[in-house]
Amino acid sequence: MKPLGRSYPFQHISFQVKTFQLCGLWFYMQHNIKSPTFWFDFLLKGFIGIFVFFIPPLGQIIYLTKLIFSGKAEVQEGCGTINLILTELMTSLGLLNLRGRRSLFKELVMQMDRKEFSRFQRLEAKNIIEKSVKLSKKLFVWLTASSAIDIAIHTIIVPALKGFKVLPVNMDFIFFDVYENPYFNIIIVYQILYKLILLLTFSALQTLRWAFMLCAISQLDILIYNLKNKNKSFYNAFRRNVIHHNAIIQFVKAIESTFGGQFTLFFLINSCVICTTAIQFISVQNPIDHIMDIFWMFGFLSILIFILFFDCYFGTIITEKNSYISTVIYCYPWIDLPNNAKKNLIIFIGRNQRTLAINAAKLIPVSIETFTKIMNWTYKCFAILNHMKN
Repeated sequence: MKPLGRSYPFQHISFQVKTFQLCGLWFYMQHNIKSPTFWFDFLLKGFIGIFVFFIPPLGQIIYLTKLIFSGKAEVQEGCGTINLILTELMTSLGLLNLRGRRSLFKELVMQMDRKEFSRFQRLEAKNIIEKSVKLSKKLFVWLTASSAIDIAIHTIIVPALKGFKVLPVNMDFIFFDVYENPYFNIIIVYQILYKLILLLTFSALQTLRWAFMLCAISQLDILIYNLKNKNKSFYNAFRRNVIHHNAIIQFVKAIESTFGGQFTLFFLINSCVICTTAIQFISVQNPIDHIMDIFWMFGFLSILIFILFFDCYFGTIITEKNSYISTVIYCYPWIDLPNNAKKNLIIFIGRNQRTLAINAAKLIPVSIETFTKIMNWTYKCFAILNHMKN
């Protein structure tokens, strides 16, 4: 792949791209297949894939299976293990999905670099982009910091309070006892290291789609600003605004094609994780003795709900701002325009009546309404499971 462009809109995803490169998980090979560097990069990706995304979930699944068949499984411990397995699988599958759609991702980045998005005729337009880029980077930092604190509580503080006599993440590897020396100490270090890479990958994946959605929102804001601040030559600039609008529509559809699978995957798995985490939360006996566990579960639950909310919120903003464009056009004193100009404005307003939305699996709109439905169904599942538990 050729080096990605570095236009100002590209800065929306600069942190995420650097994170993937830092973790050795960037989707593209930068070297020729005959180069030793190519094979080093290839082997590094394979090593990370096995030791970060394959072995940990496998060890946890084995542990959970043994726990269930032993007949000694407790609700809190079982739900906690299921939560971690689903979260790690969500990250692994999301990464695989994006890698499988890397050609679509490349096309999406190329659309971000198109001249309609990088041409700033007014200072206000550049300010809109700058605010959007800053928000994108702040969200990445917020999610990374929040997840890091939550993981630190789970993998370091909670085991420390128990005298490091238990593993941060329950695993079983069949061939040896994980609680025997020297395996125990090695596995503790291994779990902390793999969680660090998993954390960075999780944050980059989740905020990557927000970054593209924020870029689309900023372009809609620029278009609305240009249409509102019209002058005597408004109609002469109308053609340029129509081209800009078409570019935005193509960009939003490219976001849907690239991340539609991830939205679907996240909606399904996130609902299950929120439900089981809530069960785990209310299953804690003697809360005062498990105060750090409660903090971890509450933080974990809050992060997942906020991620789901931001996905749906940004999707709703794109739809609403695109619909508002028709109102802006209609408010223009079009009565004084020539008949040909009036016809063009009517055609534009008519075409813009079609809802511009990002859909998961091309069926489920990414919107606040969907967020409400997911939370509603999650609560119903939680109520049923809690009733069965009692």
